Amino acid sequence: MTEATPQQDAVTNAYRAVPAEPFHGADGQAVRPCTPAAVTHRHLRMLDLRPGANVLEIGTGSGYSAALIDHIVGPQGQVTTVDIDPKLTERAEELYAEHGYRVRAVTADGLRGYPSQAPYDRILVGTTPPAIPDAWLQQLKSGGSLISGARIADLPGAYAIAHVTVDEHHLPQQVVVHHGGYTPMVAPRPTTSVSRAVDPGRHEFELTLLGADQTRTAAALLTSLRDRPHTIQGLVSSDDYFHFKNWLIAAGPRGLLEAVHDEGVGIGVGMRTADGSAHAAIATDELVIADAPDSPALERLRSLTGQWLDEGALRTHELGAKLSCDEATWHASVTRR
Repeated sequence: MTEATPQQDAVTNAYRAVPAEPFHGADGQAVRPCTPAAVTHRHLRMLDLRPGANVLEIGTGSGYSAALIDHIVGPQGQVTTVDIDPKLTERAEELYAEHGYRVRAVTADGLRGYPSQAPYDRILVGTTPPAIPDAWLQQLKSGGSLISGARIADLPGAYAIAHVTVDEHHLPQQVVVHHGGYTPMVAPRPTTSVSRAVDPGRHEFELTLLGADQTRTAAALLTSLRDRPHTIQGLVSSDDYFHFKNWLIAAGPRGLLEAVHDEGVGIGVGMRTADGSAHAAIATDELVIADAPDSPALERLRSLTGQWLDEGALRTHELGAKLSCDEATWHASVTRR
């Protein structure tokens, strides 16, 4: 078993020392955390926080995460938490003053970071922006790092966690993507890179196909899943599902799609055969849903699953990852190594 580093032990010690009740309320409902405690714990460990560090948190929430960070960085460190909601920052500021935490709570647009206290050693973003603003990278010290929710494709459920370290020019030096995700900062913007179909009788039943100008094909694939559903046990375990999903996004097979179905939300492939018929198959975290037992899309999905297993059943963090710059924002993507 790998031993925890002193910095990782510091996170565990912070959880023991900093009570959650003042921030979440006695019943846990005062400001309900959007992120499970285990996820926050893991991300704080990934940040490798050190005593004396200057840290920016974007997304104040209950205020608890910043209090944990304050405990770790100590009196020589500095913690600033930013949120666009003044009710959250004002509440957090009162709690910090009452309980003796040195956190600065600021009402501001987190997409701009907080330049007046930069440069930062670490930035923790507890939400998912439409793309990672260059302002965040510019506000990091050389060798500094940030953790943020990130979109890794234009499919609706293509969320992950990006861990980015910058060089002396504030450019991405190392990018690692982990499975998981934070609540989006804003509703996803419409994009022309996908084609979407919605069942007019059941608006929660929809399909998004990667690729522009394929609305009729997307509608036909949706109909194939709705009218002739064939369901079997999942091809991968529920624990492996999100890693397989992200590998599939990295592989980018022709006809990659995501569908919301009565049986769940899944990712898969669709195709039209020579006779013009539409076929689709999706994998959820428990099941595989296809248009028919002998569906060519189901066979393709089985083949892709076998390919993922043959390549070592890569975890999300084992995929290649990069950031690409576009007009002062950075877009995350994953690739097969």
